[in-house]
Amino acid sequence: MKQSRLPLYYKSIDWDALFAETPPPDVWYETMFLAWSADQLRAYQDHHFRKVVAVAWENAFYNRRWRDAGLEPGDINSLDDLEKIPTFDSEDLKNSIEAHPPFGDFPGIVQAEFQHSAPLKLQTSGGTTGLPRPTLYGPREWEYNALQLAKSMYAQGVRPGDVMQIPVTLSLANMGWGYYKACHDYLGVLPITTGTGLVTPSRRQLQLAERYGVNSWVSFPEYMTQLAKVMQDEFGRDVRELKTKYISTYLGTDIDNGLRRYVEDLWGCDAYDNYGVHDAGSLAFEGEEKDGLYLIEDSSFIEFLDVDTNKPVDSGTAGNICVTSLHRTVMPLIRYNLRDLGRVKYESGTSALGSSYRRMDKFLGRSDQMVKIRGVNIYPMACLAAVRSDDRSTGEWICIATRHSSQGVLRDEMTVRIEIKNDGRSRDGLLEHYGRRLQTDLGIKINVELVDEGNLPETNVGKEGKPQRLIDKRKAMVEG
Repeated sequence: MKQSRLPLYYKSIDWDALFAETPPPDVWYETMFLAWSADQLRAYQDHHFRKVVAVAWENAFYNRRWRDAGLEPGDINSLDDLEKIPTFDSEDLKNSIEAHPPFGDFPGIVQAEFQHSAPLKLQTSGGTTGLPRPTLYGPREWEYNALQLAKSMYAQGVRPGDVMQIPVTLSLANMGWGYYKACHDYLGVLPITTGTGLVTPSRRQLQLAERYGVNSWVSFPEYMTQLAKVMQDEFGRDVRELKTKYISTYLGTDIDNGLRRYVEDLWGCDAYDNYGVHDAGSLAFEGEEKDGLYLIEDSSFIEFLDVDTNKPVDSGTAGNICVTSLHRTVMPLIRYNLRDLGRVKYESGTSALGSSYRRMDKFLGRSDQMVKIRGVNIYPMACLAAVRSDDRSTGEWICIATRHSSQGVLRDEMTVRIEIKNDGRSRDGLLEHYGRRLQTDLGIKINVELVDEGNLPETNVGKEGKPQRLIDKRKAMVEG
């Protein structure tokens, strides 16, 4: 029979080698995650780090930046040399794309080579301005992306035969595709890919869940809350009737676990927190103890860097999360500063499960979304606990930063708009309550506005991607 000359996907991967490097989720959980010592894990990380560094030297983006920093091949031999390498961030990637459109020079492949390469997968960031930032996945990277999620889901209790609904975008964003592939390819779980509320209205989402016996979900907590409300308002039923056993979600800066408790009470099941980004995939997950997120240290090496100095911070101190992928070659990621704030909560050897993997605290916000109001650093997600401290609110809010000029003096102000339920209850004292609570939590007096339910469209809840929490009008006001 004549052989195909096409770049067929299944021929592009050495499957035995792939699973030798990262076994299927159940084997990984019982061996690498639970049984490996810290020394074994470090040796594994060093081995794969050296391999990605060798590839990066052949990459124009890294070769240029590293030589500019005075490095030469042979200067980086292990993770002990990691601090010699300059960090980079999304602005550096954007500059690369502008100089070398449409993908930049950070992927290890150019468009002219596509016809001669293995099949590629294009995903993009969820940016709200301009064109989103692209990420190219080769076949191995794409499998690793799914395996990272499959590992976390298995550790959280997902098992073959489960039915998972995925009400998140399946366009160019990474999250929905990753969960679909993890379920379908590596867990024996039936994925129900309904897409967001823009694609499949919430009422229909619930009908499909009941029809097909969905017992697990992956979505943002805001949308899970909305689904529970729709179940009550439109069907007159409690969402607990669906008998959900598991929710995989992204709780964000839920420091006091108030949001988790709210979602778990609504749905009557466990909700597990996760952390990941478009470029690097899943990076951390909660285990069954729900006490810190295990870093997936066989896939990535994670640092926490001082926001100002870019130097590693001590354990327990908040810093920017910086990721080095141990397996990406088509688009290597070596010391990629995500500008996400996090901190190590538990070092290796402190897990009740016996794992040597470190655990990080909850996601603490974006360092590049911090706004300074009258000398005080404010992170919009720090409003979460206050907003949800009274059950008359829907739990939704947005921060508006403005700048005013009075007699030639500029003054920055922050207003927090909070959405309030239209259930007929009195709002007496609510404005004062939020003013006091937010001043305590943020360390500065701010303005509070109460808006009726359904009148906070800026948050983007139930639409594409994560909810928006900040509108910074200061630059536009100055320019105007």
